[in-house]
Amino acid sequence: MSDSTFRTKAEPSAPEKHVPIDKSKASIVETKVDPPYLDWEREKGKPYIAEFFGLGDLWKEKVGGFEDEINTIKKYVQDEIEQGRLDNDANAVKELLKKIEKQMGSDKTDRTTMKIEQMAAFTQFLYKTRDIKDNMSKYGHN
Repeated sequence: MSDSTFRTKAEPSAPEKHVPIDKSKASIVETKVDPPYLDWEREKGKPYIAEFFGLGDLWKEKVGGFEDEINTIKKYVQDEIEQGRLDNDANAVKELLKKIEKQMGSDKTDRTTMKIEQMAAFTQFLYKTRDIKDNMSKYGHN
C-alpha cells in the first residue's frame, strides 16, 4: 500500500466586492460627558448640589425646599473654583462634598435633610475660617 495525496486544482477566487456602508444605518455612539460644574445648572436645569443629594426638583420647593441651603453650598463651591483651589469638574466637586461630609461627622444613616442643613452651616464655617487665615497672613501673626 502506498500513501497517496490527491490534490485538486485550485480555482482562483472571485475578487472581493466592495460593499459601500449605508451611513443612514450606521450606529451612532453617544458618549455622556458631564458639563463643567459652573455650567451644570444651565445645562441640566438644576444645581449639581441638588443632584448630589438626590433631591430632584424638591430642592426649590417654597415650603420644605432647600433653596437657601443649596445656594449657600453652591456659592462656597463656586468660590473655591474661582479662587483656583478646586477644578471646575463635577467629580472634583463630588470629592469635595464627600470630604466636607466626613469633616462635619456625617454618617450614612443621617437623613438627607439633616446633611444638607449641616453642610450649609459647615460651608459658612469654612468661609469664616478661611477668611481668618487669609487675614492672618495678610496682616502678619504674632
